[in-house]
Amino acid sequence: MIRAKNEARFIGETLQAVLDPVALPPRQVIVVDSGSTDGTQAVVRSFAAHLIQITPEEFTYGYALNLGVAHVDSEIVATLSAHSLPANPGWLRNLLTPFFRPRVAGVYGRQLPRANATPLELIGMRLTGVLSESPKLLDRRPLFSNANGAFRRSLWLEHPFDERVSGAEDIAWVRTMQERGYVIAYEPTAVVYHSHGEPIGRHLRRASRDIPTVVGNFLHLGSGGRPTPKHKPDPATRPAPD
Repeated sequence: MIRAKNEARFIGETLQAVLDPVALPPRQVIVVDSGSTDGTQAVVRSFAAHLIQITPEEFTYGYALNLGVAHVDSEIVATLSAHSLPANPGWLRNLLTPFFRPRVAGVYGRQLPRANATPLELIGMRLTGVLSESPKLLDRRPLFSNANGAFRRSLWLEHPFDERVSGAEDIAWVRTMQERGYVIAYEPTAVVYHSHGEPIGRHLRRASRDIPTVVGNFLHLGSGGRPTPKHKPDPATRPAPD
């Protein structure tokens, strides 16, 4: 499942890598677009992917995720940013491997900076550990990334992503899973190229959206309670695959 807005420059190569015939084939590919004006939708329609469109006014990270996952017909849901490029055909297979452990609620993979990565981004990637080459199982530290991650849909049905937070919805979700006794795996062999290359002002604005959720969840405050999403299917039913 991929979230996108004005990603025509990158989403084609991302979809091409996901649908590479040498790679593990995904059961389906869902793209939620939040009002692109650069031709992103046309690029998506040229691939075997299901496009869902929402308006920019409707968008929150949690809402776009919940809407997309509601259309998925698979127990394990993998997520990418539109500009997260799988580094090799083994990306998806490696991302799914840790789920053989029943206590694993979610898995996030390694991120390598693109050539456009800024010094601030590189610092952030080091601090969050997504550059690490060592696998981890986390039962306390709420670290995760929907830019290159996967989670159990059955647990999402019980606890969807919080649509109220302005950022770091993934951190809020994994904290709740850890409090329920699940663990989060970091799998360094599931590698993508991912960075934004933003001017410092835009980078700081984006980071500021995450800070309240990140700090609150590390301190066990704020978001993390059960949200009420706009789109949540009946657990007894699943949408038909495209």
